[in-house]
Amino acid sequence: MVSIFNASRAVFLKRAKVKFTQQKLLRALVKLGSPLAKKYDSTLLCSSVLEQDGNKLRSRFCNNRWCNICNRIRTAKLIKGYGAAIDSMLDPRFVTLTVPNVPAEELRAEIRRMISEFRKIQELRRKHKKPLIRGIRKLEVTYNPDMQNFHPHFHFIVEGEAAADELIEAWLDRNTLADKRGQDQREAKNPIELFKYFAKLTSKSKSDTIIIKAGKMIRIEYSYPEALDLVFQAIEGTRIIQPIGGIKYIKEDIEDLETVVVEDLDSEEALWIYQERDWVNVYTGELLTGYEPSRRDLSKRKKIRYLQESG
Repeated sequence: MVSIFNASRAVFLKRAKVKFTQQKLLRALVKLGSPLAKKYDSTLLCSSVLEQDGNKLRSRFCNNRWCNICNRIRTAKLIKGYGAAIDSMLDPRFVTLTVPNVPAEELRAEIRRMISEFRKIQELRRKHKKPLIRGIRKLEVTYNPDMQNFHPHFHFIVEGEAAADELIEAWLDRNTLADKRGQDQREAKNPIELFKYFAKLTSKSKSDTIIIKAGKMIRIEYSYPEALDLVFQAIEGTRIIQPIGGIKYIKEDIEDLETVVVEDLDSEEALWIYQERDWVNVYTGELLTGYEPSRRDLSKRKKIRYLQESG
């Protein structure tokens, strides 16, 4: 399908920054020789070619979950799609359900087990003629570089404090090894946070703690390509966002072809190719956005660490 919307070159300025900052990590992922290598390669090419026809620029997307370009579009789609359901909740609550960290070889099985356990909670409520937990569930996985293991967990937006408490209680009953302190429920002040990343592309290690001004301590975040690849393999074919309790499902996939109307284009027809930091008009050499990486952008690109170097 094709989506068409009006914009200015500012849209592509933001996209150029995203492409620039994710390129080095994607190249590292490609080099791993993973079963997902072809998909990582397709993300490197995501929106790399813009075909211009008059004031319209057309591009294709990879639709992969780790692509920050596609995720910006996906997040907007999910917010729009689920916004009415969230707005209709009288008391939306943000719930976190956790389990103990697991090694890489157990990650996919543990994710499937967690999904199954939640389904059983709903089935038991149905059997006892109790209202189903109503809301939206998101799967998230983070990597712990100090322990070199993975933390799969759920985030929810659910309707009602009582339902949130009952969900945590039922989860602890079915997950006896889960730490009660790791479960949480609170007022959902900003529900759209639910629709952001499913796996952080960076992780913090205690060994990377530094002291900045006024004695404040921070941990520098790095991307670990091997760990991220294991996460992406583990969630392959799994729904990240899942409505529950009767809320209509919104597809996570985005349209693979997009046409953007840009009013301030000079030429009538052109082909723009992304080259390292910007799209270049192959006929004139003109740059589309004029994006220049900031020091922060350049620094972000460099923060990649391989497991064999950190362990």
